[in-house]
Amino acid sequence: MSLLDTEAGKRRILTVEIPVIECYNKDRADEYKIKLVRHSRGLLLRYALKPMHNVYQLETYLASEYPIEPPETRVITPLDFCPHLMEHQRLCMWRQGSTRETNRWDPAKFTSVFAVQAAWRWLACYEVWRDTGEWPLPDAR
Repeated sequence: MSLLDTEAGKRRILTVEIPVIECYNKDRADEYKIKLVRHSRGLLLRYALKPMHNVYQLETYLASEYPIEPPETRVITPLDFCPHLMEHQRLCMWRQGSTRETNRWDPAKFTSVFAVQAAWRWLACYEVWRDTGEWPLPDAR
């Protein structure tokens, strides 16, 4: 079943996610606004971020199990391999491979825009890592 096929999924998208995305987009230049695209059984958010020196193109996928399952974010712009980058340039942000109880994603507190902001923070760490060779935040344990 698709995220948009259930009443709970539709209600979450219409009453929580869309208003938060509209607020995020309000005063941003078009190139940095989040664009929503229906994809497979969920939604895809496409956007650009510039944490420090570089602009990155990203996609955040909200699967049909969202918000129970955390969003999955990947960088479209080619990156150098680093310890916190997974297959297909997916970002390690929620303790990938953990159980629902042990990951850092909390569906009661977080929205898709929180995932975008977490991606910005991840990319800022990535740019520091490229310059210094050290990841500036502790690993998720």
